Amino acid sequence: MLTKNHTILIVDDVAKRRLHLKSMLLEREDSILEADTAEAALEMVQKMPADLVITETELPTRSGLYLLQEIKRRYPETEVILTTHNASSFSLLQALRHGAFDFIVRPIDTSEILFNVIDRAFAQIDLRKQNQLLLAELEHRNQEMAQSLSMMTALSKAIETINSAIEVGDLLSRLLDVTLESLHAKRGLLALISSNGRNHFGLKMSRGISSDFIKKHPDKLPEGLLLDIARSGSPMVVPGTLPAYMMDRVNADEQHLVTEPGLLSVPLYHRDRAIGVMILFGHADDTLFTDQNLQFLVQLAHHAAIALEKAGIIHQLKRQGKGGKG
Repeated sequence: MLTKNHTILIVDDVAKRRLHLKSMLLEREDSILEADTAEAALEMVQKMPADLVITETELPTRSGLYLLQEIKRRYPETEVILTTHNASSFSLLQALRHGAFDFIVRPIDTSEILFNVIDRAFAQIDLRKQNQLLLAELEHRNQEMAQSLSMMTALSKAIETINSAIEVGDLLSRLLDVTLESLHAKRGLLALISSNGRNHFGLKMSRGISSDFIKKHPDKLPEGLLLDIARSGSPMVVPGTLPAYMMDRVNADEQHLVTEPGLLSVPLYHRDRAIGVMILFGHADDTLFTDQNLQFLVQLAHHAAIALEKAGIIHQLKRQGKGGKG
C-alpha cells in the first residue's frame, strides 16, 4: 500500500509545462514543489527534501542529467524521473546508468502514464523505507538478544561466585562486588534489618561510598530515601534522574549518593524472611539502568537467598561439630 502525501519537485524552465504537470498532479494527495533550473532545484531540495524529482532533460546552464547525478549523489533515497521530447537510446542509457527511475517522453497528454510511473516510484520508495525499518528492528532485536546473552553469562558467573562462599559475611561481600561489576554501578550498599525492630535498617557494607557514612548509621537509618527504599520491600529501577518525589526524600547525608542518575534496588531474603536491601547508584558507563538490569538483580538476589540458606546450614554444622568435640 502506497504512503500518501509524498513530496514531488517539478523542475522545468518552461512555466507552461510546469503548470501542466502541476495541474495533473493536483489530483493526488502529494505536496508539489517547483523550480526552473537545476541550481534552484538543488537549493530547494537542501531546504525541503523531496521524495521524487520530475525534471526536464534540457535545462538552462545545467542539464537534467546533471541534476539527476547531483540528486543521486547527495540524496540517494530520492527518485528522479526525466522528461524529454526526444528519448534517444543513448540518452536513456545514460540516464538509467546514473540512477534515473524512469523516462517519460513529452508531450504528456494524460495523467495515466504519468501516474503509473509515479506510483511505481513511490512503491519502490515505500518498500525501501519498510525494509530499512525491518532492518532497524532486526538490528534492535539482535542487540537485545546480545544484551540478554551477556546478562545471562554475567548472572551465571555471579551465581558461581556467591555459591562458592561458605561464610555469610563473605557471601554478602561477594554479592555486592559481583553486582556492582556486572551492572557497572558506581556505588552500592547493603542495609540489613536490625535486631531491635523490623523497620530499623542498619548500613552493613558498601562500595564506592564514604566509610564515615556507613559508620554513622550502622544500626538505624534516619528518615530519608534509603529508609523509604528499604521499607518498600520491592525491587526498583530508576533509569535516569530521580523523580521529584524521591529527591524530596533525600536527606543531607544521602546527597552524595545521588550525584549521578540511576538507581537499582532489590530486597534480600533468608528463609522467606526479609533481611535487608541492596541498593546501587549511578551507572559507570553513563548509560541508563534498564528493566533487564533489574531482572538480573532480582534473579541474583533469589540465588543469594539460597546461598545464604546453605551458609547458615554450614555454620550450624560447624557449631554442632565444635559442641561434639567439647
